[in-house]
Amino acid sequence: MKIALFGTGRMGRTIVYMIKQLGDHTIHTWDTEERGVYENHHTKCNIEDVASIDDSFDLVISALPYHLNFNLAIACMEKKIPYCDLGGSVPVSDKINKAAKANSSPVFTDLGLAPGWANIMAEEALLEMPHIPHTIKMRCGGLPTFEADPQVDPFNYTLTWSTEGLYNEYFDRSNILENGEIISVPSLDRRELIEVEGFPELEAFTTSGGASHSLDSMKDKGVQNCSYKTMRYKGHLDLVVYFLRHRKFTAEQIASLFCKDTIEDVVIVEVEAEAENLTYRKTKVVYSKDGYSAMQRATAGGLVAAIFAVPPVEGRPLTYADVNIDVFNDNMNTLGI
Repeated sequence: MKIALFGTGRMGRTIVYMIKQLGDHTIHTWDTEERGVYENHHTKCNIEDVASIDDSFDLVISALPYHLNFNLAIACMEKKIPYCDLGGSVPVSDKINKAAKANSSPVFTDLGLAPGWANIMAEEALLEMPHIPHTIKMRCGGLPTFEADPQVDPFNYTLTWSTEGLYNEYFDRSNILENGEIISVPSLDRRELIEVEGFPELEAFTTSGGASHSLDSMKDKGVQNCSYKTMRYKGHLDLVVYFLRHRKFTAEQIASLFCKDTIEDVVIVEVEAEAENLTYRKTKVVYSKDGYSAMQRATAGGLVAAIFAVPPVEGRPLTYADVNIDVFNDNMNTLGI
């Protein structure tokens, strides 16, 4: 496969590394900086140059900041090249999918960790249950491997990914499926306590974006309740609510509160489904490895495993239901995730 990757930051570099683990694919990278990855062909460019991409590519992947995704997606639609991205903004993804539907173009937005891997696990839960569950809960947390002393790090959190992405998750409203209807609720709300083996009790709360287009799919299949929540060590939520809602901190100010030390991280992603007297729960834990953080591995892995697990689809945006679950899981195993 001949792949074009835009953005060679932390996630972009990890995506290239993982694609190479799944086969001998040709990768051409673009970025505003001269930083090629693993001796692949690299072009230094501005985002205005994306229209220059030629139609010889089988796939375009965006690992760019979310606000740059739309222009790249449109350029791909015009050249009829399949497009996918990591997401990061519900309005941007909605805009891309709406344009793709109007142009009968194959795009796959929100394909990383959550949204991405978590949503594919939700589709897997549907297949594993003997009948349609009434409730599906998706949860994910990127955490320091060990809980810190609150006097040292009261937030118990290290920002290992996009500052803007985290701010959007915390600040924007969240969509959930409740009693058969998709509704908007505040983020940083509906707190619950979660037990995960090997970890202290965690707190989970609503955040924006993680549910992505799963809500429409689940509603169409008869699921009555579906939600996404972020997991953190206990105490994180109250502090973030104070600084974000009451002190009105900006994205950069919020990011400045979190630990800056380079520490080992862990990612927990899980899905729980309920149907009558049956409960299904699948939990995956990812650690840092081979010089890549757990967040890099889980996010890039979700995208890479999925793009090689989707049969050729033309004429419409793709959904998580299009992913072949068995192939996806095999790919994740090959990637060591």
